[in-house]
Amino acid sequence: MSFFDSLGRFFSSVFGLAEGKTQRATDKMVTSSPDAIRSQFRKTKEDWSKDYQEMREAVAELIRIREMKSEEVKKISRESEELQQKMAGAIELYKKTPDERYKAAYTQLADKAEKNEQRVKELEAEIDEQHQGIERYKVRLLELQTQIDSLNKEEAETVADIVSSQKIKELNDRLSGLSVDSSSKNLEAIRNARQKSKAVAKLSTELTGVEKTDMDKELKLAGSRSKHLSAFESAISDGKLGVKNDPFAALPKSDPIEAEINKKFNSGLN
Repeated sequence: MSFFDSLGRFFSSVFGLAEGKTQRATDKMVTSSPDAIRSQFRKTKEDWSKDYQEMREAVAELIRIREMKSEEVKKISRESEELQQKMAGAIELYKKTPDERYKAAYTQLADKAEKNEQRVKELEAEIDEQHQGIERYKVRLLELQTQIDSLNKEEAETVADIVSSQKIKELNDRLSGLSVDSSSKNLEAIRNARQKSKAVAKLSTELTGVEKTDMDKELKLAGSRSKHLSAFESAISDGKLGVKNDPFAALPKSDPIEAEINKKFNSGLN
């Protein structure tokens, strides 16, 4: 498994994670408080920032490796030029003096030059592949940076939308009588307490009026009894005790002269 393949899988997993983080938290966020929503956005931003930093470091390492391979290509190229010069020299010397040493040297130089050429082709292919990967990952880094920068705006809009939706739903439920929030319950309790206090005050007033009426009646009754008792005591003190034995004793007695006249008058009629 090459470093480049591993890096590719890393970037794929990072972007898949970045794209799916807010989606996985959506259900919880919808029913959460504004603080919970902001906390989720803050956590996502921290995670994306960490991913962005790791991606930058990975791309920087990839660039470093590409530069090292480019330097190796340059080194091999310079070495190949020297080999070509030596090979040309071996041919010239062999023409002047057909010594097998020059021929053997040429063969060794040519073999090394061939290997260098093959190595350069491999390096150039790797450099080209890495260059394309680096450019592709640069684009993704810019996209992720844009997503991170847009989180603040998205957070504000999300909080506004979710809170507004929740409040509208709560208001509709309250108006339809499906729910009552704590503030409404407290207000209802105050209203009930007010009605109760008014009822208690009214009852107290009514009870006070009844007590006053009863007291007035009691006072009048007591006064009437006192009047009769006073009259009774006054009659006793005036010597009218005979009333108990003779009910007619208190009646006024007839005059004797008047009685005699009445007697004669009555006889003359007969």
